[in-house]
Amino acid sequence: MESNKSIYCYLYFGGEIIKADDGSINYKGGCTNGICINQGISHAEFVSKASKKVQIDPSSLSFKCTLKFDKSLLQPLDDDDDIYNMVLFNDGFSRVYVFEAHNGGVKQGVIDEQSTSVNVENNHFSSPSSSSQGVNDDNTIQRHEVVSRCIEFEAIPPVSSTLGKAISGSGQIFTNADEFRNALYLTSLAGRFNYKFKRNSLKQMTACCTAGGCPWKITARGVGATKIVRVHTFENKHNHSAQEESSSVPALRPNKAALVIDDMIRANPDYLPRQICEDFERQHGVKLTYNQAWKCKEKAKERIFGLPHNSYKLLPWLCKQLMETNSGTIAEWTSSDKGNFMQLFIAHGFSVHGFLMGCRPIISINSSNLSGPHKGALFSALAYDADDDMFPLAYAIVSSENYYNWFWFLQRLKQLVGEMEVVIISGRHHAIIRSVAEVFGVENHAYCFRHLKEDFSHQLMMGREGKDNALKLLDAVAYARLEIGYNSAMENLRRFDANLAKWVEDNNPEHWAMSKFLKALGQNEY
Repeated sequence: MESNKSIYCYLYFGGEIIKADDGSINYKGGCTNGICINQGISHAEFVSKASKKVQIDPSSLSFKCTLKFDKSLLQPLDDDDDIYNMVLFNDGFSRVYVFEAHNGGVKQGVIDEQSTSVNVENNHFSSPSSSSQGVNDDNTIQRHEVVSRCIEFEAIPPVSSTLGKAISGSGQIFTNADEFRNALYLTSLAGRFNYKFKRNSLKQMTACCTAGGCPWKITARGVGATKIVRVHTFENKHNHSAQEESSSVPALRPNKAALVIDDMIRANPDYLPRQICEDFERQHGVKLTYNQAWKCKEKAKERIFGLPHNSYKLLPWLCKQLMETNSGTIAEWTSSDKGNFMQLFIAHGFSVHGFLMGCRPIISINSSNLSGPHKGALFSALAYDADDDMFPLAYAIVSSENYYNWFWFLQRLKQLVGEMEVVIISGRHHAIIRSVAEVFGVENHAYCFRHLKEDFSHQLMMGREGKDNALKLLDAVAYARLEIGYNSAMENLRRFDANLAKWVEDNNPEHWAMSKFLKALGQNEY
């Protein structure tokens, strides 16, 4: 049982379910909100939490969801087992559809499974046989934004509570011009229309809908000498032709579009760009490319967690806290004369204690290049416990893989192990070979046989069968425990290919062949 698992539930209500050609379920219109639930929540707790979020009486509500392995079927959520299965069989998030039967129709913006259309202007719902109210003789549609619709239904605006920060009317106050511009963009997303600025300065901003003849308009002005901005006039009404209505799509502004997914990133940091693309198109009619969705996510992460480079300022505090809260922890960092970050080394006290008390005297070191805006390299040190399982010991973040950084890292490892004599296993990077010899001694350095085998494979200019035979001969050379076995294996390799035998002799078998590496005598294989 995954008792600690939690997911984010999208709650859909007030619209209609549409089956796509491929059988998948889409949702049109209505409003959306979300809640986080944990594995083990009861059905009664789920209903209570969801009904509070959508502000609807829970007594007549029913819920259905889709599961990740079959998104074409609606699964009822009628008891504790159904809730448990929804959390168990969905990763990160789930789509939950809210229904409420009310005299064969709907109530408070919740549509039943038989209803197929919603007439928002007249604040009632109709079936396909009902008259198309809201469509006049000149084929225009009078409509309000989705935010206004949700206020009428006493519901919550779509996708994210961030849309609640959209513009609500004249007199509304914003702390600065940027906050007003953000709210204006959220309003256009919620209402699915595009706008343009007629005037855009810190003290006065005027925007109107881009549709020809549409009366929607907003003006905001600065308050005195402060940065505060107040909405002066707000004509919150649209007049679009049918063609404009169907083709109206909000402009894509990645910096501002990221505001919409803030809540989702907080609840689920693993929210995928692919999911962002799907949700944006379904909720707002905006098609994002994968790259645009990725940028939106990165902008949201910056706004929530701060800029990545600012986190370097926390290193002194972080190291201090690690050492104070975990006895025996080694946490060191260095910086340049200009105060720029250079190196960080961390070995947790529990890892150090575990190594000294229960691990074999063998440490494997490796490095990986870091991606992201600041690059760098990650150094790691792993030990081996009594079951031959890997045991994390220490790690470091440095600018690059070079002799200076490897020497600094190995000095901290030497400080960690104290007087204990250990064997270092690594690749054959020239900086590692030099620094290991200086800190631990050349006789304590064993080369990683997997890396050496890859280098050996590059010498094999032959067919598949020949390569397999050559690698088996190399295995025999490496794993021979006695000198006589080593000599016999080398003779077989020499008869197979003299050049390969010479390559082995030239590549320091005393650091990787068991019969040659003195520290391996009496110990298990590395």
